[in-house]
Amino acid sequence: MKKKRIVTLVAVLAIIFALGGATAYGYSKAEHYRRNLQYGYARSLNDLRDCVDNIQIALNKAIYANTPTEQNGLASELMRESSMAKAALAVLPLTGNELDNVSKFISQVGDFSMSLSKKISAGGSISGAEFKSMESLETYAKKLGEDLSAVEPNFSEADFNDSFRHTAEDFTNFPSLIYDGPFSDHIGRKKPKLTEGAETIPQGNAQNAAAGFLRMKQTELTHAQDTAGTMPTYNFTAEDGAVRISVTKAGGHVADMVDSRVVPRQRLDYGAASKIARAFLESRGIQNMKETYYAISDNICMINYAYLQDGVVCYPDLVKVGVALDNGEIVRFQATGYINNHADRTLGASLSGDEAQKKVSPNLTVQSRRLALIPTPGLGEVLCWEFSCTGRNGDRVLVYINAKSGYEEDILILQFSDDGILVR
Repeated sequence: MKKKRIVTLVAVLAIIFALGGATAYGYSKAEHYRRNLQYGYARSLNDLRDCVDNIQIALNKAIYANTPTEQNGLASELMRESSMAKAALAVLPLTGNELDNVSKFISQVGDFSMSLSKKISAGGSISGAEFKSMESLETYAKKLGEDLSAVEPNFSEADFNDSFRHTAEDFTNFPSLIYDGPFSDHIGRKKPKLTEGAETIPQGNAQNAAAGFLRMKQTELTHAQDTAGTMPTYNFTAEDGAVRISVTKAGGHVADMVDSRVVPRQRLDYGAASKIARAFLESRGIQNMKETYYAISDNICMINYAYLQDGVVCYPDLVKVGVALDNGEIVRFQATGYINNHADRTLGASLSGDEAQKKVSPNLTVQSRRLALIPTPGLGEVLCWEFSCTGRNGDRVLVYINAKSGYEEDILILQFSDDGILVR
């Protein structure tokens, strides 16, 4: 009888443990789903911020555009950014019609830009009234950007709607317009040049390459789900998932690495980070790279490098290195731009620097110039003279003049702060 009770007790305990395990698994799955949803919302909010910032910068650039080619290019950029902004806004968990005017503003930017593009393509020119409309749009884009930067990423329905209410109020009286009517954005959409013709390596070889890059043992890495697309990669994790690294299946190049640990404080400055990043690239066999710009965020210094060929800066061949400013560890590495674009090139300019400089707007003062290879919206690249200039109100402006045709290919605005140098 006693033995029967013991068996019964064991059975009951087994059922309890099984039910507890199932409940814990259910909670785990629910929490995983919630985290993924929150991540999607956070990414959309960041995308919206980036698009609005790009819209404001493009409108700012328009005042320096001096040829129909560049004016049309900026109009196309505004159409693209407004479309992406609307897509990001649609994903956010907003209820009611509080942001109808914000959506209207974004739509008007796209429609207005389309009307300008058609006018310029037909041989027309931008009128004084249209320039005033651009100034108005820029003012509201800047305000929207400031409001979005203050939005708290708390995605509970009530809190998130409250956070956006101030933004909606700023656009209550947004005026109607009367009108007729990618340097690194593109790099993920093209077939990689560096891996073209390379053989697919086994997963074990890729894991060994990842371990060598991280200076870890191969057994410390765990194979994760692979990535398909234009650049198929083997993916691995380490340190319980805190470190993620991707290696191209063709050729075995490290494409991306992220150490997601929080960097709590800043003990190093940009100068120290620059030396660390340079030494890191050289230790991994990545040579002939010229530092271009950097930015500090969350106590991580992200430094951009472009390939240097025969004195020409090749911006499409982009490598990014992130240095943790608490202890100097490398916590970010991204080489997708380099892998997508790097190849041996024949570089030769038809125009001299003096000839190209005549194409620069008289509203700008040229400080220096050099040859540079830049990407084009059509997924190509073009050799240009890069002119570093100063504009109104102390603006620092980069102008790119095609080294063969003399066309104005692009205009970038430099933004300086204690946290780095950004290019827009």
